[in-house]
Amino acid sequence: MERREFLRKNGELFLSLPFLAATRPDFSLRPGLAEYESYAFTIGKFKCRVFKDQMFKYLGKDYFINVPDEEVSRALERYQQKPDNIPSPFVSMLIENGSDKILIDTGIGYSREPITFRGKSYQFQGRLLEILAREGVRPEEITTLVLTHFHPDHIGGVYSDAGTPNFPKARVVLHEAEWDFWRSDRSAGQSPMFYLFIRNNIEPLNKGNLELLRGQEAEISPGVTAIRIPGHTPGQIAVRLASEGKGLIYISDAFLHPLHIEHLDWQTNYDLDHAEARKSRSRLLSLAAEAGLPIQAFHFEFPGIGRAEKAGNGWKWASAKI
Repeated sequence: MERREFLRKNGELFLSLPFLAATRPDFSLRPGLAEYESYAFTIGKFKCRVFKDQMFKYLGKDYFINVPDEEVSRALERYQQKPDNIPSPFVSMLIENGSDKILIDTGIGYSREPITFRGKSYQFQGRLLEILAREGVRPEEITTLVLTHFHPDHIGGVYSDAGTPNFPKARVVLHEAEWDFWRSDRSAGQSPMFYLFIRNNIEPLNKGNLELLRGQEAEISPGVTAIRIPGHTPGQIAVRLASEGKGLIYISDAFLHPLHIEHLDWQTNYDLDHAEARKSRSRLLSLAAEAGLPIQAFHFEFPGIGRAEKAGNGWKWASAKI
């Protein structure tokens, strides 16, 4: 089925999508969340910055779909959260090495006009471009744009409302398994909202400087390696940095909450294949632990940096700054 026809016939589904649980930045969700929007650190020769594009609120019923409500509530209390209010940032990470500037993910994007369905409006106003400008980074300076997967909060800022690339000189790097899945009939049952973002931000890449990665691991640039971690989506990638004996893994959406580290069997509504997602989670935890690498987790409390540590027969998350 043609993507636009699919959207036309399924527009009413937008109103029930868990992705739309919150559609505006909400910096009152928890004290401290609005205090800063950029966090800088170094990994060897790499200068890194994590940017907070926007804040969303998610629900326990979507984050932990195979766990009793009472157990979820008790577990979330340790994080000062409630099942009806799980704050989550959308982020992007910039890696700089001289003139080489690699941007990982683009946030939700900025729409001047709201998206309207059945008389209701939903507006996405990510702040990545604004933050980059404030940080002294011009969009045309970005040499490589890495897209970890095709969910809206990762690809929404590839193109502007006018249909022009926000990072006009960047080669765009993503995994061929992600590209192939969303362009095939295998993705026909996915959210219409996802198709809308893909139509606006991914389909135009046919004419752009697109580079498809292949295999389980692939070099993006010296010291920057993509690791395929299927499950959340078929072609999702993590990004590993290695320089001067230091390292870090940007894990994207392999884990949506620290509780998914503590409980590898707790499933989320946002994973396409739970069994594959669990394998990828386990693989990432083992890799990080064996190499002693910190982690950047996209949806964890900003800036999402910490370590996965062994805890008995399982794991725990320890937030820590570099």
